[in-house]
Parts: sequence; structure tokens; C-alpha cells
Amino acid sequence: MTEEFSWIELMSVLVLFLVWGIALLIFNRTTVPSIDKRIEEAGCSREMPVDIMGTRALSFSDVLALGFLGINSSKYPFINGELVNKYATSYDKGLGFIVSISQYVMFLVVFIGSLVVLDSQ
Repeated sequence: MTEEFSWIELMSVLVLFLVWGIALLIFNRTTVPSIDKRIEEAGCSREMPVDIMGTRALSFSDVLALGFLGINSSKYPFINGELVNKYATSYDKGLGFIVSISQYVMFLVVFIGSLVVLDSQ
């Protein structure tokens, strides 16, 4: 059973990683610059101007995913969630939701899989 589960877990993690990577690449190349452009055209300063190892795109996707679900993201600690949600389109929010959900589901699968493997030993 453990051998079969480890193959299922490995394939699911690889598929989720691929979905997450492609969605993050598209999100970082299309959504983040378009939101930045709309914010700057409105006369506001750029949110989180320094990108440290991709945390800017991940912060944007988390805020947009919370907004997509209707959860208040105004108290998000890294960026101004209200400002980002104000200038985001429904496409931006949907793509941010896909990035965030695929990331957290992948982490959840790895965590549960590691517990099952440790339990079987």
C-alpha cells in the first residue's frame, strides 16, 4: 500500500508543481505588471517595490485569492490588499486564486504524504 501511495503522491505533487509553476509564470508576467501600471496611472505608489525571490508575486496572488473568495484582505501584512483588489480585474483574481490554491494544495499533499510515509515505517 505504501509503495502505491508514494507513486500517487509523487505524481500528484509533480502535476501540482507544474500547474503552480505555469500559473505563477503567467501571473508574474501578465497580472503583476498590469496591476502595477493601473496603480501608477491612478497616482498611487507601487505596492511592494522590491521583489525578493518572487515573494511579490506570491503576495499579490494571496491577496487576490482572498478577494476572489470574498474574504477581507485589507489587513494583509505585506501589501495594501484593498489597493491591489481595487485595480485587479476578474482575470487577475482568478489567476491569483489558481496560483494560491495550487501552491497550498501541493504543500498539503507533501505534508500528508510525509506523515503517511513516516507512519508506515
